[in-house]
Amino acid sequence: MARKIKKKDLKKPDRFQSFFGKTIRYVSENRNKLLLSLGIFVLIILSLAGWHLYRLNYEENAQRMYLSASGSNNNDKIEIYKEVVKKYPRSNAALTSLYNMGNIYFNLNDIDKSVNAYREFIEKSHEDNVLITLAYIGLGYCYEAGGDFNKALEALNVPIKHGVGGSWEGIIYRNMARIYEEMNKPKEALERYKKALNQTTDPVMEALIKRKISALN
Repeated sequence: MARKIKKKDLKKPDRFQSFFGKTIRYVSENRNKLLLSLGIFVLIILSLAGWHLYRLNYEENAQRMYLSASGSNNNDKIEIYKEVVKKYPRSNAALTSLYNMGNIYFNLNDIDKSVNAYREFIEKSHEDNVLITLAYIGLGYCYEAGGDFNKALEALNVPIKHGVGGSWEGIIYRNMARIYEEMNKPKEALERYKKALNQTTDPVMEALIKRKISALN
């Protein structure tokens, strides 16, 4: 059965009409402020959209230049990578270029430039960049090749200390063990070889490490 409408209910203003009326009055009284706020909002949206498109274009151009190094000799690759870093310093391609330059300079036996490239890559990279651990390993090789064993160990220890060694921990411990051997510290070398063994899944490498451990024992 329908509810009987009471006389006092008829005298009450309709809630929707009341709200609509208040809204219209507010808009009318604050028209300029609302238009300004709307304009600012639209400007922010357009600015964000423009920045997003700019970044997409920026990254695409950087990546295109980076990929142009494919198939080139080492010296030409270095020049292209330098150009990427110079023109697009805030791009992901620039970071990868720095890392690759570190590798190439090391292969060319230019240790100082290799160290500089790795260091610049590490300084500019976000901490979750997967190549950072490899860059520290590269630094370890550089310092070891230069005979600075303490710096080599210091570089290799960074990923271990911060827990970002991941699947590379076996290689890191193996490199550290080899350096301790070069420093004539068999006790420290043995300790690292044992840790390397725990992180190694390659049967061939596992056999080699076991022989090292046996020899040191």
